[in-house]
Amino acid sequence: MIETKIIGFYGYSGSGKTKLIEQLITDLKNKGYALAVVKQSDKSIRMDAPGKDTYRFQDAGAGIVALNSLSETDIIVDKPLPLNKTIEIIIAINDVDLILIESATDPDISKIRIGDIEERVNTIWTYDGDYQNLLGRMVKYCGGKNG
Repeated sequence: MIETKIIGFYGYSGSGKTKLIEQLITDLKNKGYALAVVKQSDKSIRMDAPGKDTYRFQDAGAGIVALNSLSETDIIVDKPLPLNKTIEIIIAINDVDLILIESATDPDISKIRIGDIEERVNTIWTYDGDYQNLLGRMVKYCGGKNG
């Protein structure tokens, strides 16, 4: 079992968090890292589409709905889980080197700030636009890999 590292990112809407995380996923995966991402939201949203079977099962009252297909497995839980529980589930499902948290708010999670948003607790760095520097920091944070 590997030791999973966790790092959060936060910034204003439109600050480039998603694009930055997407680029990190691509580059870190190419270097041999196994990754997971959690997108936190302060909005009440649903991932599933109205009319689909899984949506109908949720509406009928199932607490957990899972979809197993030839390409992926999706699990939908009908209540918000604390971030630490979500992380536990991710680690139980699959060994990952790094979990990236978009819009991280948890004070126990080390975070990288994007832009001039008010600094949050446990911010370890403010991203200044130097992507290669950020990528190098992520590799170092994870302990380095040959890739």
